[in-house]
Amino acid sequence: MFVPVIPSSGLTGWRFLQRTYDTQLESLSNNSQLTRSADYFSENIGKVKTAQDLTSDRRLLEVALGAFGIQDDIDNRFFIQKILEEGTTAQDSLANRFSDNRYKEFSEAFGLGPGETSQIDRNGFTDNILARFRSNSFEVSAGQQDDSMRVALYAQRVLGDLATPPQKSAERLAAEQISASVAQFASEAQDDTDYFANNIGSITSPEELVGDLRLLEIALGAFGLEDDFEAIASFVPDATTLVSPELEKIQRVLEEGSISNVAFANQLDNPAYAEFSRAFGFGIAEDTQVAEQGFSTRITDRYIAENYEFPAGVTYNLPVEIVDGQFALESFTDSDISNDAKWFTIMGEPPLRTLFEKALNLPSEFGQIDIDQQLAVFKERTQSVFGSDQVNQFSDPEILDDLITKYIVRSQLANFNSGASSASIALTLLQS
Repeated sequence: MFVPVIPSSGLTGWRFLQRTYDTQLESLSNNSQLTRSADYFSENIGKVKTAQDLTSDRRLLEVALGAFGIQDDIDNRFFIQKILEEGTTAQDSLANRFSDNRYKEFSEAFGLGPGETSQIDRNGFTDNILARFRSNSFEVSAGQQDDSMRVALYAQRVLGDLATPPQKSAERLAAEQISASVAQFASEAQDDTDYFANNIGSITSPEELVGDLRLLEIALGAFGLEDDFEAIASFVPDATTLVSPELEKIQRVLEEGSISNVAFANQLDNPAYAEFSRAFGFGIAEDTQVAEQGFSTRITDRYIAENYEFPAGVTYNLPVEIVDGQFALESFTDSDISNDAKWFTIMGEPPLRTLFEKALNLPSEFGQIDIDQQLAVFKERTQSVFGSDQVNQFSDPEILDDLITKYIVRSQLANFNSGASSASIALTLLQS
């Protein structure tokens, strides 16, 4: 059986283990016992179609559970079968009822529950499970010599991933660039859109609308008819033409409406005229819309969507929906879970909980208080020690190393004999 080399306890042993981790992990991977287990898993996991198939083969189950650090449940086959059979899609499934997130990860990884797709035949599945199995086996072996090393290794492997927000998709990044360009245009156009919002409700006829160029610019621009506005705004009357032909056209479009097939708007090639007329509702047998609640916002949102400049080099094929002057990013929110959810994950996984309790110098009775109080204490103490209560800060390797160092040092102190003098403690820490 492979036994990691840990020359001493405390920081000296931990630093040595960090420096030699890759070499020692490779040695473990070449160990005959582990190699036999890995080979058996590779050769036989493809035969598994149900939860019972997996739990009835102890050699397969040993690797599967070991990959998630729950190898102590090897003899609880009925329990493990239920975890797999119920899956994770239902809120009340057995895996979702556990505070220890490793059971949920285990069930999700295999995908044998209702409404789930088995992951076993997916490309990379076996390699991923075996990589986790090897890492956890190394941690277990290290823990047999010094349990603080097992906890530290587990935290180093798992906490960084939990703390790191998921990588944003190309679609999300493009959406954020569009959101920024929309915000910039909305800011630049705010005087005009505010004027529209404050004054459009008092307009009672097409003549009044076309007579106010600031209102008309937003109204036409919202429907892609800015060329008509430019012609109206730049028109200079002469002896033969006193009124802009485009202004007369727009007024007639509004006056005749769009209900009748022979209405002027419906005779024009561009369907935007009919849509424009219908939106304002000044036409024959139509209800005027300008005083209706939300009308001005609908028009100004549409104006922004029609006229902001699409960012150069951005590929984006979905509609850009503007709500209250902003690009709605809700549907593109990345999948990072909340800070509190990450804390509850830490509190539910025994190795991570042990790490934080020791590193933050929390008393042994701490776990007996109300769970929400525990959350508050974890966050307050982390804020005090690290300057922030955000779990995401531990994606920084230096901050994560600081956390683990505090854990190792406090674990070392706790292991000293109660009768050790302060001088001998200080000497040991200095030697570490």
